[in-house]
Amino acid sequence: MPPLECKNIPFRTTSRGGEAETEGFGGIFHSGEMVGFCNDRDFGSLLNILGMIERPTSGRLSVLGEDVLAMKEDAAWQLRDRAFGYLFTHPHLLPTFTVAENVAMPFFRICGKREDLARERTSEVLMFTGIRHLCGTLVGNLDETTCWLVALARAIVHRPPLLVAISPPSSDLLPLARTLADKEGMAILWNGQRSHLLPIADRIIDGNLSPTLPP
Repeated sequence: MPPLECKNIPFRTTSRGGEAETEGFGGIFHSGEMVGFCNDRDFGSLLNILGMIERPTSGRLSVLGEDVLAMKEDAAWQLRDRAFGYLFTHPHLLPTFTVAENVAMPFFRICGKREDLARERTSEVLMFTGIRHLCGTLVGNLDETTCWLVALARAIVHRPPLLVAISPPSSDLLPLARTLADKEGMAILWNGQRSHLLPIADRIIDGNLSPTLPP
C-alpha cells in the first residue's frame, strides 16, 4: 500500500498574471520514491495539503491507508505527527537549545518519554547527518549549513514514512534525502529547483502538473 495517495485535490496557485487559481491534483507516492516538485510554480499550497498541514476541502487524500477527509481533527493530528517529517524555508530551530535537544523534542512528543530510546535515536540521526560531534553545541552558535542538517535530523528522528520539503533553500540536503528514500524506504516530496532535482528525483512534477522521469 502506498503511504500517500490523492485524487482531485484542489489547491491554490498563482498564474503569470498574479491571479489565484484553483486546480485539482491526483497522484500516488510510493515508499522509497523521491518526487520533485519544481518551484517554477507555487506548489506550497498543494504540499501543505498533501502533508496534512492544511485540510483539503474536497477530493480524496489517503495517508497510510487512512481517509483524511473522514477523520476527526484529533485523529488527523495524531496521524500527521506519526506519518510526516517536514522541512520548510527556515530551519525553525531553538537557538538557546543544544543540537541534541532540538532533535530529540519531536521524538519525545511523538514516541513517548523513554530517555534511553530518545538518546539512541538522536545519536543515530546525528550520525547520519554527520554532526554527532556537535550534539552538545547550542544551535545559536552554528552556521546556516549546519542548522539545516539539524533540521533534517529533527524531521526524521521519529522515523516518519513520509518527508515533505517545502522549498528549503539548502540543496546540500538532497543527497541525504535520496539516501533516506533508498535505504530507509521513505517517500520524499521535495519542492525545489529543477536543476537540483533532476539528477536525484525519481520523477518530477512541473508547472503543468505532469509527472516526468528525469533523463
